Amino acid sequence: MPDVALVAGGSGATGAIRVYELLHEGRFVLLGLDGDAAAPDVGEWAARVTSVAGARYDAHPALDGLREILIRPDGHVAWATRTPTGEPAGRSAPWRDRRRLGRA
Repeated sequence: MPDVALVAGGSGATGAIRVYELLHEGRFVLLGLDGDAAAPDVGEWAARVTSVAGARYDAHPALDGLREILIRPDGHVAWATRTPTGEPAGRSAPWRDRRRLGRA
């Protein structure tokens, strides 16, 4: 995941912050990049996933068109989508799978 600067809001951070600063707690980060002020809903995963809305962020070609990105604690992208926010069809299986977040 590129270390872009963003203006964030949500459960993990508010104000100006860099993506890598969100990873200091060693948790997954669900980053909403659709310009919405509300952070993506993580429901029962709030104890393990930091949810952040990136209302504005530095342009980066790797992020073009992405709406949500799940970032692993080591900074690698675990999952990303270009579909509109809400409850995309493919979202529930990839990142809400308990085994993928270390919870079997």
